Amino acid sequence: MKEVLLADNPGIDNIIEYLTANSGKMIRPRLVYITASMSEHDPSVVRDIAVAIELIHLASLIHDDIIDHAMIRRGKPSINSIWGNHASILAGDYLFASAFNLINSHGMQAIMENVTATIRTMCSGEISQMSLAGDIQITEEKYLEKTYGKTACLFASSCKVGALASSMPGESVYALEQYGLCLGYAYQILDDLLDFMADSKTLGKPAGNDLLEGNITLPVIHALKNKEYGDRLRSLLKNQHFNEQKIALIIELLINSQSIDYSLCLSRRFIAAGIKHLDSLEPGPAVKELKYMAGYLLVNYYRQIRHNEKQIQDVVQI
Repeated sequence: MKEVLLADNPGIDNIIEYLTANSGKMIRPRLVYITASMSEHDPSVVRDIAVAIELIHLASLIHDDIIDHAMIRRGKPSINSIWGNHASILAGDYLFASAFNLINSHGMQAIMENVTATIRTMCSGEISQMSLAGDIQITEEKYLEKTYGKTACLFASSCKVGALASSMPGESVYALEQYGLCLGYAYQILDDLLDFMADSKTLGKPAGNDLLEGNITLPVIHALKNKEYGDRLRSLLKNQHFNEQKIALIIELLINSQSIDYSLCLSRRFIAAGIKHLDSLEPGPAVKELKYMAGYLLVNYYRQIRHNEKQIQDVVQI
């Protein structure tokens, strides 16, 4: 990534060095590599496509932080909090342009078409999320539509372009794309749960940050429909001045209304559906790794969520 991005220009290179020093989980480029490994491929092409996918992801995070006025990203000051919005917008654009250049250098039109369509979907999803900010009337269907644009479409694209970079048949490409789509839905649901259920140090941002940004996620949507707890939650959400105690009360309502359990259950259903799509593929190390990734994602997040339930309830009692 550094080889592609560094430009011998301190103005951009300082941002790139800072950005690449904390690389995150690299799930999306890993999906590119695994799916491409199922058939014959040019390693240099797969490498470049994987880098391009991660650059698109990073660019979207930079732009998201500007829109959300986020000061923290992955436990560190965000790009916009250090360099300001103008430089951050240009840095995000620079990453997008670098990604397009990498893809275009190999002349793979199908991959370029998929990636550009995915970016359009992501932009549309971000606009949709802005329009739904603070809307406690949001339905689960709208939430899933938003999740598709925010996260799931890029997971699906990561799997599809990896398959397209190899010589896989069309039906296998489709199965892998659907696996990625399901994994993306599950990932976002679990991430939204962790926003409430993980401690601030683990999150790298304040607990309940989604509410602070007006982002109404699945556990809240489900709890608002609960006859016993919905009205109490609604009254807490109407006054949008949130402190630690109020967030703890909201989380207790999410737990007691079974909304955390419901959200975990839905994430499991998406992961099971994703793994089901892999059944049409020839068994092998890559399919095994994709199944492992899905299982690890669920188990790891599940442990974090359950581990923090009692601590959260203790805060409320205090």
